[in-house]
Parts: sequence; structure tokens; C-alpha cells
Amino acid sequence: MPSFIGLTGFMGSGKGEIAKILSARGYTYISLSDIVREEATKRGLPHAREHLQNVGNDLRRQSGAGVLGIRVRETVEKAPAGDWVIDGIRNPAEQEELRHLPGFQMVAVTAQPNVIVERLVARGREGAALTREEILERLSRESGVGEQPDGQQVRKCIELADYLIINEGTLEELRKKFEHFLQLLTGKDRPTFHEVFMEIAYTWAKRATCLRRKVGAVIAKDSQQLTAGYNGAPRGVPHCAEMGGCLREKLGIPSGSRHEICRGTHAEQNAITQAAKLGIPIEGSTLYCNTFPCVICTKMILNAGIQTVVYDSDYDDPLSKEILGQQDGLKLVRYEGKKFRA
Repeated sequence: MPSFIGLTGFMGSGKGEIAKILSARGYTYISLSDIVREEATKRGLPHAREHLQNVGNDLRRQSGAGVLGIRVRETVEKAPAGDWVIDGIRNPAEQEELRHLPGFQMVAVTAQPNVIVERLVARGREGAALTREEILERLSRESGVGEQPDGQQVRKCIELADYLIINEGTLEELRKKFEHFLQLLTGKDRPTFHEVFMEIAYTWAKRATCLRRKVGAVIAKDSQQLTAGYNGAPRGVPHCAEMGGCLREKLGIPSGSRHEICRGTHAEQNAITQAAKLGIPIEGSTLYCNTFPCVICTKMILNAGIQTVVYDSDYDDPLSKEILGQQDGLKLVRYEGKKFRA
């Protein structure tokens, strides 16, 4: 069966290197950006990134957010059978259209903004004529800040990926990470322990009763699961759905603030209190969670002596991040590898 691998990520993240690896393996390369460049040429516009972003957004406004995905999919479907690498996915509707291709897998490649800035400046292309502030502004736009839903939404695309690579090391490290993805597809590699425990965390999240987001957490040590938890009302207390909805929604409390005004207990808190209830020592352990910890969870994690937190998606809690930045005992690791859904 032909293989269809899509690529998403910010400029300078390393998608091009992944595309080269696949092209060397016989994959045919196609990019959604090719369609945008063709349209820019028709309009007499230079192929500068800002012009291409505007043209791409205009095409989505005129013909729907998934138009570039539709056009690429139609091109691939008309071509002789073979393996394809599809680059330049920047809107969730595009990947949704491409998922009509059998077995389609989307790989996200990302890095911290400061790493991308230094990389772009060093390679002397987009970054050569731009200041660091201008590069950060373009990255912000790519991520979706100030963009309409049918505009560029790379951050949302990354969240929807089937596999995540954090590319902040050497080219050889990037190749090894991507090779693991390919070996997982063929069944030649076993999942890493990070992938195993994060999948279990997402499985526990399916039990969550929170109406806002489903979160699961697992505490492990020496490659063994110790306890787990998910977010929802305390034991013996009616769930929010039984009480007529989310209290925070009713009061208009924004995410990441006033955590005490909530009927629920967070997944990390439940995993820690479960250890206390059962008398399981968790000092020096690793906590896996599908979201970044809030400030209350952060304080409990620190006092419990947990050594590492591996988290998947971000959570905007300024006080949590401030406290974590003031300590050096807990290690925070952004999860990368096979992605899961709650």
C-alpha cells in the first residue's frame, strides 16, 4: 500500500530535512506551498514569505480553509500509485482533507522560538535580512496569532499531528527520531517508555468527567507504572454535568486562573493522592500528563518529590510557569513521539 506522510511545523523547524530523508527513500515530494507560489506568480507577486502567507490566506477565504489540501489530494490521487511526502500543512482543515488518503500520517516538527531564530539567522535565508524581532513576529503569525480560523494555524496543526519531533539538536539526532517513526509504522520498533506511559495517560483521560478538557496522568518509576489519575469531581460528589454544567463557564472564569473555583480535582492531584492512599512512595518518579501542570498541581508535584514531568500540550498558567522557573529540582520535558487523543 502507498505511504502518505504529511509535514507540518514552523519555518526553520526542520521539515525540509525530513522531506529530504523521504525523497532519498523514493517518496515523491509535493507541497501545499507550490499551489500558493503558482497563484502568487499569476498575481505578479514576488515569492517572499509575507506575500505567500497573504495569498494562501486569500485562497482559503475564497474557496474554504481546506482548499490547498483538496488540490494536493486530487493531484496525488490522479498520479500513478507510489509513496508521497506532503509538505506545507498550515491549517487544520488541510490535514482533514489529506486524511482521506489511505493511511495518511502527519508528522509535526517543532523547536523553541529562540532555537528557530538562531537557525534562520545562521543559514542566511529568511533570517538574513530580518531582525530577530521580525522573525519572532512571523513565527507568531504562523502559529495563528492575529489570524482568522481559515488562516495559518500551525500550532493547531502540531496538536493534531500523529507524531511529534522536537528538533533542537543535531541533524543526526533528527534523523534518528524520524527513523523511529518510520520503524513504528512497520512494526520494527517497539514504542519507547515515554510513548507507553503517555498513551496510558491519554487512556485514563477517557474517564475524565470535566466538561472543559479531558486530562489523564500517570506516575512511573524504573519503567513501571505506580499510580494514575484523571480529572473530575472528588469521590462521592456529583459530576459537573449532573450539576447543570461547568461552574467556571457559568462564572466566566478564563482558563489558567482561579483554580480553586472548580468542582473537579486535576489528574495530577488524583495520581498523587492515590499514591498517598495506597502508601506508594513516589519520590524520584516521573509524572506523565497530557497537559502542562497548573499552579496547584505544580506545588503538589514539587512537594511530593517527583523528579520529572513529561507533558504533551501546553497550558497557559503564568504563576505555574513562574514558580517552575524559580526552582531547579524538577525537570520539565515536552513529550515527543507518537501522539494520542483523549
